[in-house]
Amino acid sequence: MIVHKLLAEILANRKENELTVVSICGAADLGKSYISKKISELLTESNIKTNHLTMDSYLLDREMRKKKELSGYDIEAYNQKEVLKDLIALKNGESINFKPYNHNKGTSGLIFSEMEPSDILIFDGLHSMHPSFVPYVNVTIFLYTKDVLLKNIRSEADIIKRKYTTDYSKSISESEFELYKSNVYPYKKQADYIIYLKDKWNYYLE
Repeated sequence: MIVHKLLAEILANRKENELTVVSICGAADLGKSYISKKISELLTESNIKTNHLTMDSYLLDREMRKKKELSGYDIEAYNQKEVLKDLIALKNGESINFKPYNHNKGTSGLIFSEMEPSDILIFDGLHSMHPSFVPYVNVTIFLYTKDVLLKNIRSEADIIKRKYTTDYSKSISESEFELYKSNVYPYKKQADYIIYLKDKWNYYLE
């Protein structure tokens, strides 16, 4: 299973006596959080203290993004300074507080979640391999798939997860795809490991 292969690679690159940060990057809705959670579960079962932090927790509210004409594929759609501050704090063995994002509502939650120091941090997001974060990351993983499948998966997620109308999802489909290609896909060249999604939930390590 792919998560076991990734687990072996992560453990091989684990840093002793310091936080090991694993960045999982790629297009929206391909399963970054799913894979992150599965890896986290395996690490925890191995008695390795592990945290999972998603960049979505630093996403501007949907209405604010609409006013600013920002997509999640734009780094400006996130509180980048806060992400960096928290990443450095965790790297320094400190706790952080953040508000998880609700995709159905398009807003951050009202209650802070606390994350204590750990041995390994799984850090996922569209821009988790942004140059400002890379100096604090030890292992990078990139997910991708063929363009047609990506568009279909995104459309399904727009309707089910984000509660968009079909018409609205269609109206932004091409612009979102172009932003992905220009702003996120280039990270693939920098990745230590690349995962290809053949079809829904069917991944393999290239």
